[in-house]
Amino acid sequence: MTGGSGVRSRMLKHRGGQFFRFSLVGVANTVVDFMLYAVGLAAGLAPALANVAAFSAANLFSYFVNARVTFRRNGVAAPVSLKGYGAFWAAHLVSAAISTVIIFFFADRIGPFAAKAAAVVVTVFINYGASAFVVFKSEAKQ
Repeated sequence: MTGGSGVRSRMLKHRGGQFFRFSLVGVANTVVDFMLYAVGLAAGLAPALANVAAFSAANLFSYFVNARVTFRRNGVAAPVSLKGYGAFWAAHLVSAAISTVIIFFFADRIGPFAAKAAAVVVTVFINYGASAFVVFKSEAKQ
């Protein structure tokens, strides 16, 4: 028997713990996102525009908190920089587009908050993959 199964087991445990932390940060991020989305709607923005504005602000929050909590390495926060945030933003544009399309097509049918919730469910895995394997990839290789 080789040590391969032990390595895989440790990697799965690491990824599982990392995804759990990412999910907890995601809950806080979603609260920020929903609050800003509600403010945008209350200010008279169309649901899709309110989503873009809320996503933009929540994305910045997510970058900093995920660097400090989710993708830390050996007790040290992942480095943050303008270049790093640019990569984070670019990696999350796909989920922002998907989220906005979902809201655009479904807000009138199921309500703007239900559409927003559906968008969150769809994009959580895209966001984790982009964060773990693109933006914070060196920190993810523990």
